[in-house]
Amino acid sequence: MKIKKALVLGSNSFSGNNFVNFLLNNKIKVVGISRSTEPNFIMSSYYQNKFKQKNFKFYKLDINKDLNKILQITNSFKPDTIINYLAQGDVRHSWNNPTEWYQTNCMSIVNFTSELINTNFLKKYLSISTPEVYGSSNKYIYENSNFNPSTPYAGSKLAGDLHLTTLYKKYNFPVLFSRSSNVYGAYQQLYRIIPKTIIKVKLGQMIELHGKGRTRRDFININDVNSALFTILSKGNIGDSYNIANKNSLISIYNLVKNICKTLGVKNWKDQITLIDENFGQDNKYFLNTNKIRKLGWSEKITLESGINDTISWINKYWDKIEKMPHEYIHKQ
Repeated sequence: MKIKKALVLGSNSFSGNNFVNFLLNNKIKVVGISRSTEPNFIMSSYYQNKFKQKNFKFYKLDINKDLNKILQITNSFKPDTIINYLAQGDVRHSWNNPTEWYQTNCMSIVNFTSELINTNFLKKYLSISTPEVYGSSNKYIYENSNFNPSTPYAGSKLAGDLHLTTLYKKYNFPVLFSRSSNVYGAYQQLYRIIPKTIIKVKLGQMIELHGKGRTRRDFININDVNSALFTILSKGNIGDSYNIANKNSLISIYNLVKNICKTLGVKNWKDQITLIDENFGQDNKYFLNTNKIRKLGWSEKITLESGINDTISWINKYWDKIEKMPHEYIHKQ
């Protein structure tokens, strides 16, 4: 299927912002919707895209408060493709007020998609999900592995996914699901582990590692994820889920931070790390099997080393401004 018009929900998120840029580079008309103001050039990959003025329109709307306006825009724009990044995404803070997470990650999806069932313009609806719905596992996680969420964030994402699955079964709703390992790259939120570590090193501040840095993750560059999502939309089967990850590249958070410190020339890197215990529910490891999407012709191109160097270059380029920006997670209700 060739995408002509795409609606990106959560277009101001790190991943959403980057996929907007990807779509614009492919000369696709895009409407973006997020509840926050568009990010500036420091935090936006599409800000200076040459196709932005002609092919992109942004609306500042909250799906929990402005559903009718969003539906009006959707019905007027008539996208053949919808990509939904909208989510309350922070795992640790989801314990503090889980109602908010379920409202955004589940109920907003129920309300929005219920109005899309009978449209004749929508051909693909891609739900950006998470491997956390599977829970921690020491074995390969396949797309049909059992669900075992261990946080309100994971539970709320799974609830939204399950509702979309019922729509597919009853109405043949054109949903697809993607579940990616940890995404990183230039323009990422500054509180995420890779940019945060770079910033902490540059400021000479201590780096706290929850769970004593023992959790193991696969970190995949946002540009590889963009090409994977485009592959899913172009070649994927309606109703199917697709895992996205590098091959055999799990790394502990401790070793990730160590490598970043060494790349930045920190000799006594152990002196800059503080190991602390983890809250209940933090999953230990996700080992995603990606054979399914690889059969569609996708493969990763960017190594962790080169991706981290690219992220360092981005932070260095705008350091005079990034240094003064908030570096910790700020919860938005």
